[in-house]
Amino acid sequence: MDFSVIQEDVHIKEYADVIKRRRDIIITFFAAVVLIVTAGSFIIRPVYRATTTLLIDPESPNVLTATGMIEMQSHDYLAYKEYFQSQVEIMTSRSLARKVFDDLELIKMRKYAKAKDPIKIFLKTIKVEPVRDTRLLKLCAENRDPELAARIANHMAELYVMRNLYYISKSEILNLLKNEYLKLEARESEFEKIYRAGHPEMIKVKEEMSDILDRIEREKKSVYDYNDIEAYLRRGSQHELSGFKANNISIQDAAEKPITPVRPRKMLNIVISIIIGLFGGVGLAFFLEYLDDNAKTIDDVEKVMKWPFLVNIPDIGIGGEYPKDFEKDLMVNSKPKDPIAEIYRSLRTKIFFSSTEDHPLRSMMITSPGPQEGKTITLCNLGIAISQNKKKVLLVDADMRKPRLHNVFKKGNNIGLSNYLSGQCSFDDVIQKTAVENLYMVSGGIIPPNPSELLNSHKAKEFIAKAKENYDIVLLDTPPVGIVTDAVIISMIVDGTVMVVQGGRSSKRFLAHIYDLLIAAKTRVVGTVINRVAVADGNPYYSYYYQDAVDRQK
Repeated sequence: MDFSVIQEDVHIKEYADVIKRRRDIIITFFAAVVLIVTAGSFIIRPVYRATTTLLIDPESPNVLTATGMIEMQSHDYLAYKEYFQSQVEIMTSRSLARKVFDDLELIKMRKYAKAKDPIKIFLKTIKVEPVRDTRLLKLCAENRDPELAARIANHMAELYVMRNLYYISKSEILNLLKNEYLKLEARESEFEKIYRAGHPEMIKVKEEMSDILDRIEREKKSVYDYNDIEAYLRRGSQHELSGFKANNISIQDAAEKPITPVRPRKMLNIVISIIIGLFGGVGLAFFLEYLDDNAKTIDDVEKVMKWPFLVNIPDIGIGGEYPKDFEKDLMVNSKPKDPIAEIYRSLRTKIFFSSTEDHPLRSMMITSPGPQEGKTITLCNLGIAISQNKKKVLLVDADMRKPRLHNVFKKGNNIGLSNYLSGQCSFDDVIQKTAVENLYMVSGGIIPPNPSELLNSHKAKEFIAKAKENYDIVLLDTPPVGIVTDAVIISMIVDGTVMVVQGGRSSKRFLAHIYDLLIAAKTRVVGTVINRVAVADGNPYYSYYYQDAVDRQK
């Protein structure tokens, strides 16, 4: 047999158990994520995207030579890449964005009106995307108004093209002026051979040269304001630009009013929310499981408390209406055919098998790590199960701080264990017969101020000895072992201890403390009973059998 396969199956089952146990969290997280995302997708106002396509040819700078102006050819990939990237940055520059922002009066929009830096927010709605393996750029503008989105994209593209034309014009004019200046220098040299200084022709040439220099200085000044660029190009000097190189940047396709929104993508959002909700819910379940230190399963308890596992008692009340507490305590007597009664009989059998000739189990303490984990209900039903086996059983309420046994069997509590231990009455005086055949009980009696001292006295040992003389089995209900020392004291004078642990109630660290405490006291622990476990978390055959029995009882 391949044990590695079995081990792997165990791990998978543990994962499945975690998911099953935390299914409410998974379902809640999944439903919340899907509901919020779906509602948000339908509530959020749609955003439209308008796109203008621009054609950008590589720039070829003109160089002035002695024979005139020539175009410098450049096909270097890196140079073109830098030029292309520079154009992308220019299109998303603050100066260009501000011009568009002001021209279209976008400041009137609510999202920009109260913003500290509206241009920064506006630029987040602008995207420039290159079209792969082409010289095309897509300039995209997003806005909740589809018509305004198209206007923004087109206006931004127009200003960008105009700016490029401005810089080309300035470059061309500078080259022409430099050429003109070189010609005047040549003419001045010829005149110096003919005329003296101060001659009218010499003065005229120098004045023309000075005028050219002034114009060159003015053209060399940079202009960043788009209003000035518009004014520059509107000067009506069309004749100055005729014959110049054409603009290498042009609008290929103007933006049109978009019809469908780019956001939100409702179906995509819902699909993503389903995936995130499912995996996020499972992840959250495992994270909470990691943080949860409570012992929930038999394996959890056995890893900490290395005592034999006896039985797993499901929560009484599943599959129908919840019975009252005293009905649960006497369930083996009132519903002997119930599957849970069978579990208590199974517990009885396992305890009998634990009793040996050398170490008989005549007196046993039923305790638990904390309060309300099911020690009293286990004591009563186990006592009834043993009494049904023709054994004379004595139940003793040794929880003198909070006695409850007399309420279960509807008996008085005026005289009980505390009275006997303090010497106020005899052994026979505290014995009370119950309605169950062969089952007797001793109530806790008047609550004493010093129960630990009473239990640690010779009278307590004497009581156990007399009880074992007169009864086949003596079962003692004690306070929780993790709360007071009473249970530890009793554990040292009885033959054995049955530990009742409610699944998912106590932390592993606390159970480990209880284990160390009883080991140090050299207590003989017969085994552990796991109480109040959901049927679905336990044996699936039991679940089927139990539900079938419940259905038959209806």
